[in-house]
Amino acid sequence: MRRFRESPIQSNDAVPPPVRRRHVAGLRALGPDEWSQWVPGPAGTGGWHVPLGTRDEARARRSGRELALAVKSDGWGKPGAGVVREFTWALFWMDAPLACTYTTLFTRMDDASSLPGDARRRMRLAVVEPDEEFRKAMVEALSRVPGCSVAGHAQITGLATAPAAAMAEVVLVNRAHAEARVEALPSAARAEGDPLVFAFGLYPTSDHIFMSFSGLDAGYLLRRRPLGALLEPLDGAFVGGRLERSEARGAIRRYCQGLFSDSPGPAGTRGEAGRVPLTLRERQVLSALQRGLHDKEIAAELGISPLTVHTHLKHVFDKLGARTRTEAVMKFLEK
Repeated sequence: MRRFRESPIQSNDAVPPPVRRRHVAGLRALGPDEWSQWVPGPAGTGGWHVPLGTRDEARARRSGRELALAVKSDGWGKPGAGVVREFTWALFWMDAPLACTYTTLFTRMDDASSLPGDARRRMRLAVVEPDEEFRKAMVEALSRVPGCSVAGHAQITGLATAPAAAMAEVVLVNRAHAEARVEALPSAARAEGDPLVFAFGLYPTSDHIFMSFSGLDAGYLLRRRPLGALLEPLDGAFVGGRLERSEARGAIRRYCQGLFSDSPGPAGTRGEAGRVPLTLRERQVLSALQRGLHDKEIAAELGISPLTVHTHLKHVFDKLGARTRTEAVMKFLEK
């Protein structure tokens, strides 16, 4: 059985061994059989997984070590030029609780074919990202989603140059470089009505999303989705194939609420094939955990004893194969 090693989060002087990455099927020709190297930046700053283009572990160790040492010495400039990097793209839909969908991408992907989906749903998007390499990757990725037309801009001011017929209905803005609010857009980008504006983040791995936002009072909902479903929180805002912007916020709230719905599906599941068969009470406990409640608070909210909360948590851990509360929530949301 193939074993997937955890992503290294902190670097040291030793070059970590190459790893096989879990969520790369359909993105690279070699899929999950390809070896990747975690390459930290100079002086341990940042870092990315770099696919090594081989299934051979010995070859991967040699080339991965050479690349990691070159970047450590000279930075990403020279050795990083043209190097494909894996990254996690997270779209943030709500702030309280923090809700995002995220997916794995590469700065260059082998497969550029269209994804399955309903092409009758039309949506015009704009991606605002200063880094050209990442911007092209995101634009190309979303362009594979049926019904999506996508433009990329290095700065928010670039939105003003779009012709009226191509004005974005949805604007995605890197939260590290600009404010994701409609008031920050140039007036020309609002001539056909205010677009929906959402923030996104780029991370080396999905673990980095959680580390960046843990400890939020209102809780969090981080959900891995395949590329074709990355925008699914907006699905409920389409009417007759057209995105109704006035319906978007309500659709997003319903989407998030539905993930922890108290309404059991068939046979005690959430009604979707492949879901973990948790009971209604177990889902309620998970929902409380997701909101950051402690055992006594969960017990008071559900009208049960703290001991019963522990019992439900034990069952949840067993069913999900989790060892911690955070891991249980993340696994339930398909991390």
